[in-house]
Amino acid sequence: MIAHERRVVVHGASIRYLEAGQGAPILLLPSAAGRAAEYREVLPLLSKSFHVYALDYPGFGQSDSLPSIEGTEDLARFMIDWMDAVGLQRCHLVGFSLGGWMGLLLALSHPERFQTLILIAASGGRLPGVPIVSPSGMNFKEILDRFYHRPEIREKLARHKPTPAEREEILRSSRALARLVERKKVVPELHNRLHEIRMPTLIISADHDRAIPAIYQERLHSGILGSKRSVFRETGHAVPAERPMELAGEIEKFIAEISEKY
Repeated sequence: MIAHERRVVVHGASIRYLEAGQGAPILLLPSAAGRAAEYREVLPLLSKSFHVYALDYPGFGQSDSLPSIEGTEDLARFMIDWMDAVGLQRCHLVGFSLGGWMGLLLALSHPERFQTLILIAASGGRLPGVPIVSPSGMNFKEILDRFYHRPEIREKLARHKPTPAEREEILRSSRALARLVERKKVVPELHNRLHEIRMPTLIISADHDRAIPAIYQERLHSGILGSKRSVFRETGHAVPAERPMELAGEIEKFIAEISEKY
């Protein structure tokens, strides 16, 4: 199904987002890449069953910047205003990596707005001796080596020649992330609050994640009461790019199970 590119003004900034499909609404939050394009292969699959939304965060991709956003908590607060602006009252919430931190913050601050929480390659904060790796400051080859595992996906991305517009989007996004990293407000410490999350939660791990290793999702699973955990094999951190069909299938299956219960 074709995704429609839309814009909405929030706090004076024009925010780009994609919308596709019909059915129960589901919101896809990108990683530190900050662009809806990160879900380019997942979105059409989910749009067969859901009304899907994905956006470029302020300052990332094609969205205007907002000086007030200095960290992940600011982004999470912004998301509620963005949802209000597009008329999205309640939805299923998917967060990948940095989007997962936003998902946790939103589940804690506005649980009434979300039916389920799906966390992909995320964490509840930092753990001693287990580094969380940021792509900020890395070159393209370093990102491929650290964030991707499947050789065929690495080769495909290495062969891809971005258009001038894509290069500009990537550059803007890199600068926006560097600004957040500089302020050291990217990774929220939420391990002590995980027990407060009561909504149905699915936690997805990748067995070859070298950015946010699987031990972090184990901690999420033990901290969020009643959560379900799924591990994708032979997969790196970039789950939406490496396993789009499996990811869409896991999300659909989880939401269907929850819908039957409730």
